[in-house]
Amino acid sequence: MSITEASRFQLRTAIGQILSEEAADTLMELLPPVGWADVATKTDLQHLRDELKDDMHALQLTIEATLEKRLHEQTKWLITTMIAMNTVMLAASVALSKLI
Repeated sequence: MSITEASRFQLRTAIGQILSEEAADTLMELLPPVGWADVATKTDLQHLRDELKDDMHALQLTIEATLEKRLHEQTKWLITTMIAMNTVMLAASVALSKLI
């Protein structure tokens, strides 16, 4: 059975006849705006926290792996470029020394 605004109003009216109007208002404020099945429990929140923690850990591992791979590729490119530049500089030095 779902709780409707009409059923909430009927409950408020009945409580108002038994208790004072102020007490009835206070009691209605304590009820959730939806059914109790829709209210999250501490266990629900703990489960959600654990799932989120696992997801964040997996994301962290993915980011670390991606950064490590890109850093490795960049370092490899940098070293290859430096070797090529040194080779060209050596060849140019040898050529210039033969001209002199």
